[in-house]
Amino acid sequence: MAQATDYSLANQSGANFRTELNSILGAVQTLNSGSSAPSNLVAHMVFLDTSTTPATLKIRNAANDGFITLGTASTNFGLVSASGATFTGDITLNARSDVRFADADSSNYVALEAPATISSNYTLTLPAADGSANQALKTDGSGALGFASYLLLSETTNGQTVTGGVRANIVTLSDGANIAYDMDDGNNATVTLGGNRTLDNPSNVTVGQSGSIFIVQDGTGSRTLSFGSAYDFAGGTAPTLTTAASAVDRIDYVVRTTSSIHCVFTANYS
Repeated sequence: MAQATDYSLANQSGANFRTELNSILGAVQTLNSGSSAPSNLVAHMVFLDTSTTPATLKIRNAANDGFITLGTASTNFGLVSASGATFTGDITLNARSDVRFADADSSNYVALEAPATISSNYTLTLPAADGSANQALKTDGSGALGFASYLLLSETTNGQTVTGGVRANIVTLSDGANIAYDMDDGNNATVTLGGNRTLDNPSNVTVGQSGSIFIVQDGTGSRTLSFGSAYDFAGGTAPTLTTAASAVDRIDYVVRTTSSIHCVFTANYS
């Protein structure tokens, strides 16, 4: 550890000159090391701060009003080696910078990057173990990822064989004077009538979709239901509902065209 009071060699006797010169050379050799900064600060002066463990290498800024930390006096001065490194803290890549994984000859890469806009911070936590073949990552809605099996229905030219049960949810439609059904919400739907209603033509109709619509009378009963023009019944006649309180009727349908839904009515399930 050595620091010099200044770097100016004054006219003096030979012994004093040698002593001062050796002090300056010692400061240069040890990077002005000390537990506090040298007193004779100049821009771009190098200073090894021994008040930390390991010591911290600093350089004076151009304005000579502060130090810039270069790193610690340890392996690579605490900097990342191009051949690899282990990080003990978070890594932030600003402005959607990529993490890139190069191929064998580094001619191309696969990159991961953040979306253009994020309303709030979130963390995705990887699963603790690998999954099984044909599984995919899923989230629990709170950022924890895990592996799960999915039924793949990508084949469009041949039939599919399903060995387990296949289930479609039953969407509850909102009761009102005009009842709306978004077929994107599900193949099956149910509605409890609280008055005389109209089932409007559905939205997001897809040719080939099929399912059932359950029509339930409320505790009063005697509710009627009219149908939008897209609902087609045999003979061109809309059905008459069961009028008993809490009665359940069902309409099974197949979408033939976006404006023609073939329907079969079955009354009074109990």
